[in-house]
Amino acid sequence: MNRSMKLVLAYACSFVLTGIAARAADRSLLGVPDSLKGDAISPNRQNPNLTPFKLKGGGQVDLATLTFTFAGQATYLGQFTAIGQLDPTLGEIAGTMTAANGETVNWRGIFQPGPLGEIEATLTLDGGTGRFEHLDGVVSGPVALDPDFMFTMNLEGTVRFVDLGF
Repeated sequence: MNRSMKLVLAYACSFVLTGIAARAADRSLLGVPDSLKGDAISPNRQNPNLTPFKLKGGGQVDLATLTFTFAGQATYLGQFTAIGQLDPTLGEIAGTMTAANGETVNWRGIFQPGPLGEIEATLTLDGGTGRFEHLDGVVSGPVALDPDFMFTMNLEGTVRFVDLGF
């Protein structure tokens, strides 16, 4: 890939991520289940079935396909791999995380600028396969994006297993 093509792709990715951030600022909880909005996001007496969830990982953005791939460690999943595809019309990324045992978790992500210029991610987890079939939750936190479109993230939030009652 020649230098001018790389510059065009870098500009396109910056433009797309800026659009995602602008759309996310207008609808930061769009797609978040009603039961997880507001005070219900923290474990409390109203919704005792919520449990803490942490996700740490890193990966890369493929500018040519607008595909995000990453891997890491997460509560309940253990070691996982993930892939997501950007939908520029919605300004969100949708994908699947796969645990070491093959069970999957579906996710949707939005990104917005943080107060110090960093990128903040919010992932909505919504079902999957196996023990994650009735999982839902929201995790958020900082994303560090390098100039070569490699990234790391450290997200925290809560999830619940609807059919298991914990």
